[in-house]
Parts: sequence; structure tokens; C-alpha cells
Amino acid sequence: MTDIERKTGMTDLECEYWDDYYTKNAFEPGPNLLRLGIKPGFARSALLLSELDKEVAEYVRERAKAFNKSHAAIINDIVREKLTVGA
Repeated sequence: MTDIERKTGMTDLECEYWDDYYTKNAFEPGPNLLRLGIKPGFARSALLLSELDKEVAEYVRERAKAFNKSHAAIINDIVREKLTVGA
């Protein structure tokens, strides 16, 4: 048993296969934020809005920009309003 086989549990041939595979097919563990147009430093708010419907996310973005608030603050305001009204 070679040193690589002891460390990985794979043969040299298997290691070469996976090395070649991931060299040709880059692995991305999540969405490529830069490709989606999200600039560094803005990922937190973008990921929060990615869970919402497109129309809802756009509404939150517009309100946040208009009132100079964070996306979370706008969502909090909307939920508090609904809680006050009792809807």
C-alpha cells in the first residue's frame, strides 16, 4: 500500500482521475456571487433577499434605498406593521 493509498483510501489511479476531473471541472461550493453581480461586502443582504420571491425582493430593495435603511430593517418594519394591524 502506497502512502497516498494510506492517507486517502484511494489508489494512485483513482487520485489521478479525481485530480484531472477537478482540474477540468472547477468545483464551486455555492453560487458564484461575483457572476451574479453581487459586489464584495454586499453578500449578506443579497443572500437574505435570495430566499424571497423576485417581486418581494425588488420591493424591499426599493424601500431600503428610498428610506436609507437596511433590507432587514425594512422587513422588520413590514412585519411589525402586520403585527400591529393583527393581520
